[in-house]
Amino acid sequence: MPTTDPAAEFPLARGLPLLGHALDLARDPLATTCRIAREHGGAARFRAFSRECMAISDPGLARHILQQKVDNFPRSFHYRTSRPIIGYGLLTQEGDSWQRARRMMQPAFRSDPVREVATVTARCWTRTRDRWNDVAKRGDAIDARVDLTRLTLDGITAALCGIEPDLETADRFGALVREALLEVRRRNNAIVQLPAWFPGNRQSIVRRMSAAFEAFLGPVVDARMREPEGRDILSALVRARDGEGQPLTRQELLDQTKTLFGAGFETTATGLTWALCEVMDKPGLCDAIGEEARAAGLGSGVAAERNAEINAEIAGETLEKLGLARRVIEETLRLNPPVYTLGRVVAADDEYEGKRIRNGTTLLISIWGMHRGPAWGADAERFDPDRWLPEREPPRHAYMPFAAGRHTCIGMHFAQVEMRIALALICRDFRIQWAPGASRPPMRPQITAAANGPVMMTLERR
Repeated sequence: MPTTDPAAEFPLARGLPLLGHALDLARDPLATTCRIAREHGGAARFRAFSRECMAISDPGLARHILQQKVDNFPRSFHYRTSRPIIGYGLLTQEGDSWQRARRMMQPAFRSDPVREVATVTARCWTRTRDRWNDVAKRGDAIDARVDLTRLTLDGITAALCGIEPDLETADRFGALVREALLEVRRRNNAIVQLPAWFPGNRQSIVRRMSAAFEAFLGPVVDARMREPEGRDILSALVRARDGEGQPLTRQELLDQTKTLFGAGFETTATGLTWALCEVMDKPGLCDAIGEEARAAGLGSGVAAERNAEINAEIAGETLEKLGLARRVIEETLRLNPPVYTLGRVVAADDEYEGKRIRNGTTLLISIWGMHRGPAWGADAERFDPDRWLPEREPPRHAYMPFAAGRHTCIGMHFAQVEMRIALALICRDFRIQWAPGASRPPMRPQITAAANGPVMMTLERR
């Protein structure tokens, strides 16, 4: 039983009469949650209409919720409203169904399959590199967001499904995934949640998205169910069995694949885009990453013999030698975490450090605020990859770009490897810099904490 003094409450951030902070939350959930938590010492209660909420950026309280008392803090309504769009997968499941699926899927995301991601990413990079070679010859500027989105989509499609669609098909599917995620965000940020039967709830959009996902992914799932011996992740999921020897059904495979695309595609593209912004903001960093890549054995870039490069597998030892690229990615994900807030709900009264956490409260954990909080010192806002050197001992208790506890993103290592290899290859083959007159765009929370504007850069072949 809780031993909290009944009078001990977290601070209350007062908002507008009736509305509370509902309008602020709908307009900018990242800034609102981060500000409320910061102004009240890392955690505060607030109201959005009649909904009781808490904004949290205190690392200890976040760990309490996500790890120590995880059973008492299931995921919030935000995840449930996503089910009709991105499927009944790991991101939207709870309880026994989540536990069964996670146990069956986990082996597909361990070391050997994930190392394959490095090789797949390198192979997909050659297509992007060919386009960039032409751009460099012409001396044009490009919006890095566009090609990085294509590159990450190519990578996840190849690693997850074992296919490499043509450019037009990939762009069309990428637009579908993005549209679906925007609809998820619209629903989650809506001031009023409409019931499923209400005429204005955009069910026709949901049905169209579902049909489009089925048209693209359904044949791929069917093919893997007929021939499940491939090295891609979907093949591994088809071969998986639960404790009773039962496989995932076709619908489960389709839902999990939709969820993996939804959770992994936009977040990885956003993280890699911010990584390039950080590299271009720091003179000499691109050259240093490129030199490290060549020393690690990633080849000589454009001068490498193309077929040998495409077919070569990237060993785990090569990944370990990309220490600077890894540190740049880790620091990028600290300052620019694509997933900026985690939602949970309180199932039963609880307490933390003598203060009550009331049953039914919606908890909004600000990853963005935590990553820039007091645990990181006076220079928390400064980009410094060297804070991830072993001797520096960064405060990992205050770092969770992929969440924490049993709901840690199953694709965490997948995304880390993909971003590290992509960054190393880009810097190996090109010297990148801001286009004349261009600069780092501001961040705007959309599906992810994405750039609100083009990332215009020029390329120089090495």
